[in-house]
Amino acid sequence: MKTRERILLTALTLFNKHGENAVTSVDIALELDISPGNLYYHFKGKESMVVALMRMHEKHIQRVLVADKLDALNAEDVMYYFYLLIDSLHVFRFFYRSPADLAEKYPSIARQRTAILRSIQRQLTLLFTQLEKRALFSASATDRALLVELLSLVIFQSCQFDELNSHMDETSQRYHALSLIMVSLLPRLAISEQQRDIIRQALDSHAYTNMSQVKTNELSE
Repeated sequence: MKTRERILLTALTLFNKHGENAVTSVDIALELDISPGNLYYHFKGKESMVVALMRMHEKHIQRVLVADKLDALNAEDVMYYFYLLIDSLHVFRFFYRSPADLAEKYPSIARQRTAILRSIQRQLTLLFTQLEKRALFSASATDRALLVELLSLVIFQSCQFDELNSHMDETSQRYHALSLIMVSLLPRLAISEQQRDIIRQALDSHAYTNMSQVKTNELSE
């Protein structure tokens, strides 16, 4: 792995763990066991690292936000898809824990984060519309619009909310957000009661990865 990539991944780990404001460029250099001068050769300060991480985040989320994926998505696949969305944001969760502070320090980051929100909202609108057309989802146009707003709020604000529940580990935080989403969607999905029970059990036991790793790989490719 190149030094530049190591710097970014280490910065991401520290920002996620301690918050961007609490981590300095020197902290990152010490964690990597490199000189501050070596770090400065690659990044002229913390802002350039934050900007580079946002670009990584955008590329990561765009892998999930591919409209073609929705064509083959069945009602029972919805949970997997939302897990991927949640995971894509949690990997870069420091961007969403103190959004107001980051927006003030890095205005360009705020614009990119807003663009990601709009992209996710468009994708959710398309998802619900397509499922409705295939009789796999039941909701009026008004309800679909409200669901898009509600689920976007859960996806984007769960990292900040989970900071208040520090007893939860990273896996629990992801499943908490996923459970909030699925409790709103399960009654509207055209699936059997047995399938609903399987999903509920998976959410309760955090057994998502055991249910179908193959399906996860299919949706993320």
